[in-house]
Amino acid sequence: MPRQHGSASLLTVVMLLLMGTLLLNATRRQLNENLLLVRDEQIYIRQFTQASSALAWGERLRWSAQAGWQCQYQSEWQWRACLYRSGQKLLLRADGGVNSLSLWRWVTQRPEGRIRALAHGWLDFCPLQEEVQCENSVPAGKQPDRDADRVAAVQPEF
Repeated sequence: MPRQHGSASLLTVVMLLLMGTLLLNATRRQLNENLLLVRDEQIYIRQFTQASSALAWGERLRWSAQAGWQCQYQSEWQWRACLYRSGQKLLLRADGGVNSLSLWRWVTQRPEGRIRALAHGWLDFCPLQEEVQCENSVPAGKQPDRDADRVAAVQPEF
C-alpha cells in the first residue's frame, strides 16, 4: 500500500478556511456600510419629523408685521421657526435646531398676526433668489436661552 502524505487534503482545508475568512470579512464590511446608511436615514427621519413639527408650530404663532426675518424658538423641543416678510411675500422656515434639516412653506397673513399655509406651498429648499437671504434666516450665535420663557422672539441682524 502506497504511503500518502495528505498534502492535497491539507491544501484544500487551508483554501476553504481562507475563502471562508475572505467571505466573512467582506460580509462584515458590507454590514458596517449598511449600518452607516441606516444611521444616516434615522438622522434624516428624526430631523424631518422635527422640522415638520416646527413648521406646524410656526404656523400657529403670532408674528409681527415687520419686514425681513423674525424667529421664534421653542426651547423644550429646540424647534425654531422663522418668518420672512417682503412686501406681500411671506415665507416660513422651520427646523429642529442648529445644523439640522430645514423645511420651507409659503404662507399668507391672517388677522391678529397669525399666518395660514398656502396650498401646495410646502418646500424642502429655500426658494429665495439669493442664497445669502436663506443663510441669514437664522443668525449665527443667536440661540435661545434655556432658562428663558418657552418662546423667545429674535430679530436677525444683517
